[in-house]
Amino acid sequence: MSSHLFGAELLSLTIAQCSGQPYDDFNTFYLHLNPMLIKGVSLLQSGLLLKNRDILIQGNRIIDIGRDLKDGEGAETIDGHGKLAIPGFINCHTHLAMTLLRGYADDMELMPWLKEKIWPLEARLTEDDIRWGVKLGCLELIRFGITCYNDMYYFPDVTAEATREMGLRAFISGVVFDMKPEMLRDVEPFIRRWKGDELIMPAVGPHAAYTCSEETLLKVKEIADRHDAMVHMHVSETREEVDGFLLTKGMSPVEYLDHLGLLNERLAAVHCVWLSEEDCYLLAERKANVVDCTVSNLKLTSGIAPLNTLMKAGVNVCLGTDGASSNNNLSLFEEMKVTAIVQKNAYHTPAAFSAEQIWQLATENAYRAARLNMGLRAGALADLALIDLRRPWLCPETNMVSHLVYSMAGGVDTTIVNGRVLMREGVIPGEAEILEKAQRRFERLTEQMG
Repeated sequence: MSSHLFGAELLSLTIAQCSGQPYDDFNTFYLHLNPMLIKGVSLLQSGLLLKNRDILIQGNRIIDIGRDLKDGEGAETIDGHGKLAIPGFINCHTHLAMTLLRGYADDMELMPWLKEKIWPLEARLTEDDIRWGVKLGCLELIRFGITCYNDMYYFPDVTAEATREMGLRAFISGVVFDMKPEMLRDVEPFIRRWKGDELIMPAVGPHAAYTCSEETLLKVKEIADRHDAMVHMHVSETREEVDGFLLTKGMSPVEYLDHLGLLNERLAAVHCVWLSEEDCYLLAERKANVVDCTVSNLKLTSGIAPLNTLMKAGVNVCLGTDGASSNNNLSLFEEMKVTAIVQKNAYHTPAAFSAEQIWQLATENAYRAARLNMGLRAGALADLALIDLRRPWLCPETNMVSHLVYSMAGGVDTTIVNGRVLMREGVIPGEAEILEKAQRRFERLTEQMG
């Protein structure tokens, strides 16, 4: 394919997008726009492995993909031989700073886990805890080829700043609870501060319908509508939640959110484990997005989401890991494998949920939910990862999509976000300091805790 005819137009667009960003000086800005050429890499197209292709990047966009592409003056060249280029993943649901709590509270159901362990520890969180927890999470995302994530947690400005420093793309929303009314007041100022940023997309994050009053949820809708922002919330995660709504309101959480006007294409409805068939078709009719977090749901014994019913209804389903405190990692490779295997068993047939279908949940469906132009194609954002094909779990080269979903055990070599290399040949600058600081913050948090 060739895009030389519109390359100049894309470059002009890139300059316009970047010109308002706080680069340190003109030279930094100029270097950001220098071309990058990935030579001789392999690609997946319709499930087939295509070898010896080049990817040309200019600024924050992929300009061309083809054979024997020419680099421009001052281009950065990356040797892609023996590597597979994949589009960057979006982790569609995280609480990234909770990487600090990894392994702190295992083997508990959701509500006791929250009330007895997580919420008491979270009451001690400071901005520095969040900063280093987020950076620790970013390290993990980069190593798993995740170039964008969708977060809901405390101190959203600190999360946004730390994420931008790490170079990742993210949807950031401060969590909204009725028990902390100041959080709702802070949402719109936060959105105004970050709206239009190149990497950070501010969103609204009501925790759940059972922790937010009708008045709060209506204000959330008003703010989200005014700014065309994503609404990111937990929905129908446990049977107790759904039973409580049916008992007190005579409707399911999904029906309740629809009653309030919150079901639309900007909603990321997370978990959606306990859905009726009517709920599934209502989500589809309203074009809402469902984020499945299989590993976390299994670990907390919350249940298994009815993905087959959702997908037959036409719901856009994508994947998230949840926080590292309940998963306990941020790998979408693991999430894909477990999701496929669990769903096959839930529907009692190995023919359900092919590797290709699961791969789509992690890529194109996620891009649709985020409303981002991502993927390995000309004009898309330059968010991608390179995987070393010379690994035993990727051999023989029979069905690479299957390998990525079922056998990928490591080997992300290089991660690029917005045209910037964040990890090259397994090396992330500053990683040792982040690990050390995160360990210290965890030790401070857990002092004198049971």
